[in-house]
Amino acid sequence: MTPFALLLIVGAVALDVLANLLLKRSDGFRHKGLGMAAVALVLLAFTLLGVAVREVPVAVAYAAWGGLGIVTTALLSRRLDGTRLTPTAWAGLAIILGSVALLHSHG
Repeated sequence: MTPFALLLIVGAVALDVLANLLLKRSDGFRHKGLGMAAVALVLLAFTLLGVAVREVPVAVAYAAWGGLGIVTTALLSRRLDGTRLTPTAWAGLAIILGSVALLHSHG
């Protein structure tokens, strides 16, 4: 994976995570501005991912984007909202990270 493709995927992850956090704060689109901002950020994240798949196999790029987005969102939700993660949830996050690493090394 080239540094540029990696940067695109990391940017897509960051935009997706921010979108997830805004979506929660939109309270089910009760606060329409926050909800629409979340939608716009997801579209931007997909745009970056779309550019990344020019250089990276789609399975690797999508797994990295999705997996890292899930892990980051879970950790930030824990930090910002006090969401409790059970031992099973921690194991799941570790499996996701391991899966992304395996795909990256063999993709």
